[in-house]
Amino acid sequence: MARFAPLYDVEIADAEADVRARFFNTQKYGIDDAPAHFEEVAVRLSINSPADAGAVAALVDHAERACHAAQSLRHPVPVTFAAVLNGAPLV
Repeated sequence: MARFAPLYDVEIADAEADVRARFFNTQKYGIDDAPAHFEEVAVRLSINSPADAGAVAALVDHAERACHAAQSLRHPVPVTFAAVLNGAPLV
């Protein structure tokens, strides 16, 4: 939000994000072979600003659209993983 605030003439006195998630992960504990995944991610953004509510809402909308993490969770992409030990692939 701080990056885009000047575009909307919004002064931010303080901002705090409370991010909570439910994660399914029984495989980690050897219970079954179900793949781990997020079941839900919730973000509550608290903003203190003397700016007009409409300008702050427009800023929040822009910041949310620009958030790579949120967009990636909404539209999953394939993830690859490779480990290297002493310069050689770890198999």
